[in-house]
Amino acid sequence: MNKVDAPTHNIPDDIAAEIKGMGKQFNEEIAGKTREIYMPLLEAIDRSGITVTSDISYGPSEHNLLDVHVADEGVSDATTVIFFHGGGYVRGHKNIAGDVLHGNVANFFVRNGMIGINATYRLAPEAKWPDGAEDVRAALAWARENIAEYGGDPDKIFLLGQSAGANHVSTYVFRKSLHPDKSGPGCAGAILMSGVYGNSPENAAPNQIAYFGEPSEKYLEMATLGNVDYGDTPIMMSNAEFDPIEWERFGINLLAEFAAKFDKVPRYKQMRGHNHVSQVYSIGTGDNGIGPDIIEFIDHTLNS
Repeated sequence: MNKVDAPTHNIPDDIAAEIKGMGKQFNEEIAGKTREIYMPLLEAIDRSGITVTSDISYGPSEHNLLDVHVADEGVSDATTVIFFHGGGYVRGHKNIAGDVLHGNVANFFVRNGMIGINATYRLAPEAKWPDGAEDVRAALAWARENIAEYGGDPDKIFLLGQSAGANHVSTYVFRKSLHPDKSGPGCAGAILMSGVYGNSPENAAPNQIAYFGEPSEKYLEMATLGNVDYGDTPIMMSNAEFDPIEWERFGINLLAEFAAKFDKVPRYKQMRGHNHVSQVYSIGTGDNGIGPDIIEFIDHTLNS
């Protein structure tokens, strides 16, 4: 029987080989190299026909800024997706190289008949837990109040976070104490990409200390894992094939906790051929590894 190679979802062969060669790990060198190899694809994306209203303030901090991406021809009663970037709590921005990077995420949703919002948030060490989750709440509140002006339906807003952004979204959505009222977080659903949902005071990294404070037993109370007490929001989760294994375990353990507490399992996908950041960089480039799954999850959630 002939061996059949696993599909890589339209990742160019040379990029797929480079990502695989970096291995199942993640660090600043890998982040920079991955960005470098994806930039030509990102720069080649057609950004015509989309109006971007940039740097709208949604809170008191200079970091509480968001961009709204809408098709030039306009929309009505449209679904909105708010994207929160990664950066290990201490770095990151909604726009890199103009809006080439991360703007690709918002524009992908515009090309699929939606409104895309690209949000930035407060960073550590100035920001401390749960400031990131509170910024998610504030950005969502802004969208619920204002998105109709752009043709959006305030009851059809989804949150999408990657890495630290996924941690902030999960902290907000899964904790009743952070919700604005007893009716829940106020979003139609949430998509969580490669969040690091667990904390260990024994081996805390500098960026964790910057956001969560000096290691203590409170680390366990601040983690998403072990503290999920709200389960009514539809959830999709993903990890990358080349995420560090301990980060994948966090995702699997979060699935198990959610299933044990609420008798249902969130949608889950492992992104074959991708590492921690390439999964975001690939959106809108022609790679069908995750984008269509997110669209299908949104459609199913709104129509079921």
